[in-house]
Amino acid sequence: MILKQCGDMKEKLNKDQYLLIVGCAVKEDFSAWNEYVKETEDLIKLREANFEGLVIKEAIFQNKNGEGADFYGANFSNAHLLSVDMTDCHFMEANLSSVRAEGSAFHRADFVRAELTKSTFTLCNFYDASFQEANMFSVEFYESHFQDCRFNRADLSKAKFYGGGYNPLVRQELRFNLCGASFYNAKFTSETYFHLADVSKETDFRTISFESACYSAGLRQSLQYCNRRHNWNDWYKNNGFFNKRLVRLFWFASNYGSSPKRVIQSFFSVCFLYALIYWLFPSLTSVEGDISFIRSIYFSVVTMTTLGFGDIYANSSSWFSQLLLTTHVLSGYVLLGALITVLSNLFSADGPSRGLVKHPPEPKARMRISVKNIT
Repeated sequence: MILKQCGDMKEKLNKDQYLLIVGCAVKEDFSAWNEYVKETEDLIKLREANFEGLVIKEAIFQNKNGEGADFYGANFSNAHLLSVDMTDCHFMEANLSSVRAEGSAFHRADFVRAELTKSTFTLCNFYDASFQEANMFSVEFYESHFQDCRFNRADLSKAKFYGGGYNPLVRQELRFNLCGASFYNAKFTSETYFHLADVSKETDFRTISFESACYSAGLRQSLQYCNRRHNWNDWYKNNGFFNKRLVRLFWFASNYGSSPKRVIQSFFSVCFLYALIYWLFPSLTSVEGDISFIRSIYFSVVTMTTLGFGDIYANSSSWFSQLLLTTHVLSGYVLLGALITVLSNLFSADGPSRGLVKHPPEPKARMRISVKNIT
């Protein structure tokens, strides 16, 4: 079955299918094409087809079995795509330069090594699409979504990704979805711009030219956090259990150096834990008899902050007490150092990080938007 399908994919243009879609484009009515693809189980084979300058509106490009069309090496130069559904379609090495697309769905589409120079996409959805090694010089995207897309080694020189800006009706910014997108080793320039994007911790912008690109306020900080997580997760895979757990615990305490709130919470959590130990086991301290909980908290705080007033100290006759107090002091050094560093980064940054959200679930249905009179 697999061999048969691969053989079918290697076949080039299906002339009947090509003539049908070109005829529909001339008539500006794709109802006949849509009826055809809903009934046929044949693959839509439009390899190396020429769609240059055509207007394709509200057309569907999956057969009855949901298999996307094969546009390998096809020419869409200067074509206009309006509200089309190109989910699961293959555009490998296709020419989509100077294309205008609006309100269209490209879920799981394959644009590997495709040419998308100077194209414009408005209100399009590229969920789980692949742009690996694509030439995307001067491409522009407006309010389009790229959840779980892959741009590895793509050329994004002068590329622009725009959100919708501030909407006074809903009193919030309209941000586009970059959650889970990977730009690993992609090429950015000083004219590459990402504007008002939502990203998740799965988003990967690890590329040498990361700092070259421009970002809307707060987005750079969020992406630096994502990159830091990815780099440390790679480090965990190559190190032993003990080192991995210890370092992971350290980064958890500060949320990978991005959260003063997390550091403060970690500080007081550790402080409370040691206070509870001293309260339950007062023999670990120099206090004779029981110790009140308030006093144990006081002792824990002054130990964590390394103030050490000397009114309470470790039990000098217990090595375990001295060892426990040593770990207590070291915890204070680490967490206070982390807090100072995080606050320093906050003061030196141009503002708070923005756009970091929880990774959204996979969309249950693909959406096309009916778009009219967009220029």
